[in-house]
Amino acid sequence: MKRSLNGFLWIDVAGLELTEEDKEILAHPAVSGVILFARNYESLSQLKNLTHTIKQVSSQLTITVDQEGGRVQRFQTGFTKLPSMREWGARFIESPDHTKRDFSKLITVMTTELKNAGVDSSLLPVLDVDYHRNKVIAERSFHQDINVITELGSFMIDCLHQASFKAVGKHFPGHGWVLADSHLELPVDERPLDVIAMQDMQPFARLSHKLDAIMLAHIVCDKVSPLPICFSPYWIKTILRKQLNFQGVVMCDDLSMQAVACMGNYEDRARQALEAGCDVLLVCNSRAGVVEILDVAFQTDAR
Repeated sequence: MKRSLNGFLWIDVAGLELTEEDKEILAHPAVSGVILFARNYESLSQLKNLTHTIKQVSSQLTITVDQEGGRVQRFQTGFTKLPSMREWGARFIESPDHTKRDFSKLITVMTTELKNAGVDSSLLPVLDVDYHRNKVIAERSFHQDINVITELGSFMIDCLHQASFKAVGKHFPGHGWVLADSHLELPVDERPLDVIAMQDMQPFARLSHKLDAIMLAHIVCDKVSPLPICFSPYWIKTILRKQLNFQGVVMCDDLSMQAVACMGNYEDRARQALEAGCDVLLVCNSRAGVVEILDVAFQTDAR
């Protein structure tokens, strides 16, 4: 998860095994990661073959997945069913110590199963606040209480690090307040910066020193910056880098989502996100978009 223009792109593959086109694209120096989805999983043996083939193309590629638990668990049959983050938050309120013991065991199971399948990481923890407004976040969040989110998030980071997994906090500065689904449209958070900073940003601020990467939300906070977070130098360079002193990798959420279609074609989106300060860009479910970006390959320094 190193920061480099030589490996700024994380992409997907369509099927259960690699095509020749997949292999050619994964060998491109701009590509440094692969994100797997439910469509890439049929059985454990098949998944092992897929990840092995990916590593044969390049041993430096990071293979990751959203294995959060609850409704966001890409690999299910043959894998342990994981509770949602909301369930862990509710348990924690009732019995903090007992919940942490159980949570630690499940994280160990999750990381062990993924390692056994050749997967390097899961994109965790979710640090969004659950205001019971946004249906995309909802039970993916630990709680509405930022102290609960921070404590369980911190505990999860420690458990992931013990398993040699990177910790990716998402979705900065917080996706829980907005109503719209960023997969379909650009959500607008109308609150002022001081409110966002004292609420949604707190888990990120408190845990920034422990996180290996932070994934940005596809939202616009119109009282702070007119640009979506991933394209805003103010959010990335001033707030995240300077104010929060975050030293890790800044990841842009999927550039194929409709929330950022307003930012131009894929080349435009990628260039603007890099110029704003993003280190890693996700482009999934659009092979044409990946090809468009790689055809340019940012032969000049994008930043």
